Amino acid sequence: MHRFRVSGVLAVLVLGGMLTAALPVAAAQTQAVMGKVIGSHGTLMVAASNGMTVYTFTKDVAGSGTSACTGGCLTNWPALTIAAGDTPTGDSTVTGQLGTIVRADNGATQVTYNGKPLYFFAKDTAPGDTNGIYPNWEAVVLAAAATPAPTATPAPTEVAATPPATSTVGPDQAPAAPADLTWLAIALAAGLSGLLVVTRTARGRR
Repeated sequence: MHRFRVSGVLAVLVLGGMLTAALPVAAAQTQAVMGKVIGSHGTLMVAASNGMTVYTFTKDVAGSGTSACTGGCLTNWPALTIAAGDTPTGDSTVTGQLGTIVRADNGATQVTYNGKPLYFFAKDTAPGDTNGIYPNWEAVVLAAAATPAPTATPAPTEVAATPPATSTVGPDQAPAAPADLTWLAIALAAGLSGLLVVTRTARGRR
């Protein structure tokens, strides 16, 4: 009786192990990329692990499952990779299709976006650098830069007109003489006075 119980337990363990082996193992999800606003470029795709800009190579064929960047190219443009078997994910700004390829040269699992492999640029040294925007290499633009609102032109300032000078001379008064004419009038008056004195003196002598 005891032997039958042991045999039954062993059978259950064996069946449990077989079922576990037969069930598919869910792939681990890894956030590989996200969006980040970088200057006038708009929202670019960057690696979630370090915030560095990632790029695509125009010579890669989308959906081919291969990379055209090998050897020295791969030294300058390192691949964005994740652990084998992991599934890459992105944040809400990443609306395209993420996937992976297994590189033929080193067996690494490289992340792809819309079927094209993603790369870093060796001369980018800090998050936000975009030195890899280069012939045949493109940053992944997730959203265009916002257009700045037009600056309102200030309204022209109105300059108040200067009123014309008003005369203080009444309608029955003669306008004031300029200073030089005033002195001339005084001199003439003095001369006439002297002439009158001389004339009266001459008449008195007669």
